[in-house]
Amino acid sequence: MLRLFRTTSFRFTLIFVLLFTWAVGVLGAVVYRASFGAAARQTDIIIDNELIVLADLFGESGPGMLTRVIRQRTAWRDDSIYMLIGAPSGAVLAGNLTALPPEAVDTEGGFFDFEFERPILDAAGREIGIEQRQARGKLMRFRSSSEAEQSFLVVVARDIAAREDLRGSLANILLRILAATVLLGVIIGILFSRSLLGRVETVNKTARAIRAGDLSRRIPKTGAGDELDHLSDNLNSMLDQIEQLMTGMREVSDNIAHDLRSPLTRIRNRLTDAMKSGPKEQEAALQATLEETERMLGTFNALLSIARIRSGESASVRERIDLVAIAEEMAELYEPAAQEAGFELTLVTAPSPTVKGSRELVSQAIANFLDNALKYAVGGKHIELRVGPAKNGSAAISVSDDGPGIHPDDRQRVLERYVRLEESRTTQGSGLGLSLAAAIAHAHGAKLRLDDANKEPADGEQKGLRIVMVFPPADQK
Repeated sequence: MLRLFRTTSFRFTLIFVLLFTWAVGVLGAVVYRASFGAAARQTDIIIDNELIVLADLFGESGPGMLTRVIRQRTAWRDDSIYMLIGAPSGAVLAGNLTALPPEAVDTEGGFFDFEFERPILDAAGREIGIEQRQARGKLMRFRSSSEAEQSFLVVVARDIAAREDLRGSLANILLRILAATVLLGVIIGILFSRSLLGRVETVNKTARAIRAGDLSRRIPKTGAGDELDHLSDNLNSMLDQIEQLMTGMREVSDNIAHDLRSPLTRIRNRLTDAMKSGPKEQEAALQATLEETERMLGTFNALLSIARIRSGESASVRERIDLVAIAEEMAELYEPAAQEAGFELTLVTAPSPTVKGSRELVSQAIANFLDNALKYAVGGKHIELRVGPAKNGSAAISVSDDGPGIHPDDRQRVLERYVRLEESRTTQGSGLGLSLAAAIAHAHGAKLRLDDANKEPADGEQKGLRIVMVFPPADQK
């Protein structure tokens, strides 16, 4: 339970509850003051108006008429309270108060609150008891003239017991509402925190299992479609990528061990034999060893390039590039090699939108496409390099040949590292060319796909292979 109270969700819920309680309290106070404050002001206005009327009556008709009017008004059974006292004698001349409230003497001319006794009457008008009531009033001194020795003390008040009872009841209700709000908020916070803590604990268990080596574990989703489910999706995608990378590392390690064992064995045997041979044989052995070493360095360089591209190291080197200009340079560079291999290299270009990327990496990708065609388009005679616009303002590069092509089931697999469909591996290569091109496409946000170059080949024709890389527009984020 202590762990539950320390959770961030419970703290946030408690903060929200306190803020909500404060808002409810402020709103209640405003309503409270607006309603009862207005009622209190209205009571004071009524008392002042009555005193003005009685003062006018005293000035016009004298104390006798004032006494009769007060006696008439006290005969009514309402909230009005009056008292008329002759001074300096102190005799009570009229009114329904039995004694002058002490508060009246201290606040002559000002409002005061006091308690008074009022008889309780039954239905027949008989007195059956006494009750304490609250009232608010004002005392004024009436004189016939400023030189007159005799004066009259007039108390006018209103019974406010019912209003004060309602005020107390409302204050009690507001306090209960605030207490219930806090209690309900704490309960909701505990339930919410427990639910959230359960989902977080599920993530922790999955993380502990993955840390222990079980890369197949994934974070379960509740199906609510909330932000935690979205977080689970992102984390699961990340775990998929990590598992894929770890699997790729194991495959690369196995392939490196397999592919380098043979050349290293050949180098060792060649150097061993050269040590027993003459100068010419030693020179030939060293030359062959140098060539073998160059191929091994090429393999390691390709792996290093893939790792750097996948890590985003080249992401900061981005500029607007012209794919047509790059294709023209690569076609000119590879035309002699194509002719030597017995292929006719054709370049087809059309005005294309500029794209944002690395000129060096795009050139490397085109070079890998052309190398792949020159090595594996067995029986073909034509290679076409094409650059042109694509849908939605994008641009595309494609390399097509008329060789045997690649079966649809193998097209995704050849983009992985060290995958070579030629089982005998008589052709020189490391199986990293298309993998490097796939990494370059991923770094540029481009789409790489492999298709048949000839969708409906005639008898004796081969399907060929078309490798297409579609780049997003340069202004696309």
